[in-house]
Amino acid sequence: MQINVLVSHIEAPRHEFAKVVIHSPGARYPTVLDLYFSKIREYCRESSTVTLDFLFLSSIVYVIDKVILRNIARDNWTRDIELNLPISNLGLWATLNRHLELALSFLSGDNWRINFSQLQRRLIRPLERRWGLFIGRSFHADAICLFSGGLDSLVGAIDWLETNQEENILLVSHYDGDISGPHADQDRLFQILKTQYGQRVMSLKVRVGQKPPGMEPSFRCRSLLFIALGIYAAQAKGEEVPLLIPENGTISLNIPLTPSRRGSCSTRTAHPFFLNTIRQILSELAIRNPLINPLECKTKGECVEQCLDLVLLRRAALESVSCAKRGHKIHWLRSAKGCGFCIPCIFRRAALQKANLDIEAYGRDICKDEVDLDYPGEIANDFRALISLLRKNLSREDIASLLLTNGSIDIPLLPRYADLIFRALNEVRDFLSSKGSAKIKRLAGL
Repeated sequence: MQINVLVSHIEAPRHEFAKVVIHSPGARYPTVLDLYFSKIREYCRESSTVTLDFLFLSSIVYVIDKVILRNIARDNWTRDIELNLPISNLGLWATLNRHLELALSFLSGDNWRINFSQLQRRLIRPLERRWGLFIGRSFHADAICLFSGGLDSLVGAIDWLETNQEENILLVSHYDGDISGPHADQDRLFQILKTQYGQRVMSLKVRVGQKPPGMEPSFRCRSLLFIALGIYAAQAKGEEVPLLIPENGTISLNIPLTPSRRGSCSTRTAHPFFLNTIRQILSELAIRNPLINPLECKTKGECVEQCLDLVLLRRAALESVSCAKRGHKIHWLRSAKGCGFCIPCIFRRAALQKANLDIEAYGRDICKDEVDLDYPGEIANDFRALISLLRKNLSREDIASLLLTNGSIDIPLLPRYADLIFRALNEVRDFLSSKGSAKIKRLAGL
């Protein structure tokens, strides 16, 4: 499927992004990019045109991922996407097609082909002194931290602030105009951090999406957009300012629970191979801001237990949300923030149990047999697959073999990653042993 991106010949409005139209075959109406760029300008001085290109590319990829339905593919998953994109720094980007295609294919599971051409118009208007200074531009940031509204990014921000007590951090968040939940989560958590750390912490929330709304729910490419927003902010604050991408190692590696979940059927948001490929691309673009996952070597339970301010975490943790299916409530039994039966919800409960914080309501409670493992539908898929994996009682060597099937892993690091997954599975065992029904314990071999 060929996707063409056109940038309006009309100059971008003051502080805003140019009008960008995305044309795809079969679409009844063209798709218009919705990027609230004036919010970025409130907190960031002018960044380089290269980082602007990266943000533009990542925004388009995010929109395409939402607009093109996977059910049109031959296997109902793998889409063939050819993207024709105008870019400002053609000489730099033209040599990076293959690296980008590799990163995107690994992330989304699709076949990507990217064709760059020279952009003839400006994406944004340069800042002019007569426009005056914005309130947030004076904020000095020593680090940028991606802040999703989830538990991991909350722990990552707290740990950095406690470790670097004389320095400031800018929390960068993405929300979509079609999805209200994350924006509210980010606001609640930021206010708690602001009360604790005062002027040392600031929040930049950027809306990126499209009109009309997209219908594809898999959202595999959001992490690229998130990183691009963070990199734009990081370089605007200084070439050496690091970008923190807090994601526990269990979810980063995302071991396939069953053979059918290999590849991108499991999310690869912060998989080491994906992050290393992005690091290589940024290096080729002469972008030196480090990309760091401070939680890469920890299970979710270890992230919670080892948080450097447990008192604050206890106050804030229940305001975070970790659910992958929060928008699909038709099968929920009660009002809640999370479904309770997706993999992120299950690992969250196991982690919070270690801190005696598993006190939340969920759409369905897996420990009370509210998810019927004999039911063939989607509701039980994640929990059934996890129970099956637990029952196998895999050794570290078995886990290492599974990790290799799900993506490129540096062989010297494989034993460390395998041990991490081994510990994470034991966290779930401990949780189910403590709270699970007799039936669940029997099925999991506990």
